[in-house]
Amino acid sequence: MKLREELLLDKRLIERHIQRGLISREDYDKHLADLADKKATSVAMKVEVSSVGVGKVSRADDGEHEG
Repeated sequence: MKLREELLLDKRLIERHIQRGLISREDYDKHLADLADKKATSVAMKVEVSSVGVGKVSRADDGEHEG
């Protein structure tokens, strides 16, 4: 199965793809270098995070375990 280019170059998956030989580090670095600079058209945003009133949170034992 051939991965779509968006998934092949996804920054969340790229290390796995490089390890599996789907793309080389050099090709990925070239892709990053070739990306257009969007700084001139970007907008800075200020984000304020407020509390949503969540107190103590505990994990329910659902019978499933990792490993």
